Amino acid sequence: MRTRILPLIILLCAFSEKASGSFAFNKPDARVQAMGGAGVALENPPFGVLNNPASGVTGETWFAGVSYAIPFHEESFDSFHGILYKSGLPFDRDGNAGISWQRYGSSSYRETSTQISYSTKIAGSFRAGISAGILELHTDSNGSDSSVGISIGALAPVSPFVNLGFALLNVNRPKTGNGNETVPSKIVAGASYRPEKSVLLTAEMEKMESRTPRIRAGGEVKILPFMALRAGVTTEPSTFSGGTGFIFGNIQGDFSLVRHPELGTGTWYTIRAMF
Repeated sequence: MRTRILPLIILLCAFSEKASGSFAFNKPDARVQAMGGAGVALENPPFGVLNNPASGVTGETWFAGVSYAIPFHEESFDSFHGILYKSGLPFDRDGNAGISWQRYGSSSYRETSTQISYSTKIAGSFRAGISAGILELHTDSNGSDSSVGISIGALAPVSPFVNLGFALLNVNRPKTGNGNETVPSKIVAGASYRPEKSVLLTAEMEKMESRTPRIRAGGEVKILPFMALRAGVTTEPSTFSGGTGFIFGNIQGDFSLVRHPELGTGTWYTIRAMF
């Protein structure tokens, strides 16, 4: 089974029409993955800036998070993501900034990215943000190459219950590898709705260049003060996801499963802390 899955992983995640592993913004956060990957309209520290550079919160707080994923039982193509995030900056009390590092792939094909982000309020509660990152691609056959990717985003709380989000990821279409493969840009737009404190619904549409638009949707319900249940779906391809989260003081742990029609089930694990 392992020898059958591995070529599919490489084909679908690394050697598709255009470079599309971690550089194509696979969702690192288990919370968002469990809700179908719909995170563009969420204020979700510290991982929110990875879905939308405009994501941010008020107050003067530090956040840190680590995420680990095993895509569809193929440990040689696992991914790791770490992020440090600060809200309430000395020079901008409404500003948020973060730095993150991600590794995806195996010893023979590996992508890494180091990214910094900044967002602030520009009119009322409307936020805008920008992220810039160094993307590095390594293959046994071609060695290593790097480029810079830039993303922008906007987040608008239009009521106490509804957020609208928009992001343009890899807006400069960076090129990596000796073959100058273009990292695809992606447009994402969506909304989140919180009808009550314990319930959240979220949905988005994403369009990666040269590909069919994809719909992501999901939600979470807080069933106990320390526990939430989540579920979600996507199209193109049709996947189903679910997971749970636990809060212990300023520490939150999240777990999700994603069922792919061809590759089977993948797992995501996330720990985040506020201090």
